[in-house]
Amino acid sequence: MSQLTAMFKKEWMESIRQFKTAALVIVLIIFGIISPLTALLMPDIMEMVMEDSGVHFELPAVQAVDSYMQFFSNLNQMGLVILVIVLGSTLTNEISRHTLINLVTKGLKRRTVIFVKYFYACLVWTVGYVMSAVITYLYTIYYWDNDVPHVLLSFSLTWLFGIFLISIIMFASSIFKSSYIAVLMTVLAVVVVMIALSIHPGLSEYMPQYLLGGSTGLLNGSLQPEDVSPAVTVTVLTSILMFVSAVFIFDKAEI
Repeated sequence: MSQLTAMFKKEWMESIRQFKTAALVIVLIIFGIISPLTALLMPDIMEMVMEDSGVHFELPAVQAVDSYMQFFSNLNQMGLVILVIVLGSTLTNEISRHTLINLVTKGLKRRTVIFVKYFYACLVWTVGYVMSAVITYLYTIYYWDNDVPHVLLSFSLTWLFGIFLISIIMFASSIFKSSYIAVLMTVLAVVVVMIALSIHPGLSEYMPQYLLGGSTGLLNGSLQPEDVSPAVTVTVLTSILMFVSAVFIFDKAEI
């Protein structure tokens, strides 16, 4: 327990000094603020564009679901990319700078390093994402009073996919050690493979990236909670498998 506490404290101080994790949280909060505001202002922006171009047609009224759709559009595209870029170096930087050698030679267990790195990354993602989602939710219920189904579950799906990406990062980091680029390429390769497999109709609903479409599908009523349960199950099991594999691989790797 003392090793876990010391390592977690080290990770906390390191994140404060480098400001990267704070930057991630700030960016996520910004997404939470601008998403409902973008949905609110979009009709006015479109009217200005149509007026300048001489096009005239009646725009549908903006509803609460449009605010959430804008949130998931921002998070599922830019937010997750930023997550991978910021947290992709969480272990590779330590290995490339040889800062772990002294700690390991003094008795720090390697699995402790993986445990702390993984759960700290998950904590940062969770805190930033929850703050972003809560801000979007509060703005949305303030500006619109119409109910939207499965809001909490929709938020949870994108959060779970972020945890899945962190699991890939830790797994790739345990293999490639000091190569940050290799970690990013591994994440990209996994995403490309999942997209390729999703072309098959029988496999698409089992792929982790189905969670991203599931978030919006639950909101607009095209999906029900049971429709996303296969993807949730696969994502959870795969994340656990990659984390456990990362622990065993790093435990035997040379640093």
